Amino acid sequence: MNTRILSTLAVCTALVFPAGAVLASGEKVELTDAVAEQIRTTLTEQGYEVGKIKIDDGMYEAYAKKDGQRFEVYLNADLETVKTEIDD
Repeated sequence: MNTRILSTLAVCTALVFPAGAVLASGEKVELTDAVAEQIRTTLTEQGYEVGKIKIDDGMYEAYAKKDGQRFEVYLNADLETVKTEIDD
């Protein structure tokens, strides 16, 4: 490739990736009483007994039990479950 094309690609990359990084970071989460209640309701409907809820790494983290097992359930800003881990 010639130098002009490489320069154009470098500029385009510099312009695109910062914007993508901002979009990928998602919305900021805030734990209010209303949000905590929504999380409790959602997880209870899924069969969990919900304990403490907090924010961890930009996601909601709920400590919950189901079928005698303890879990950490992570939810995004839209209150969608993105990860569930067994809590040792």
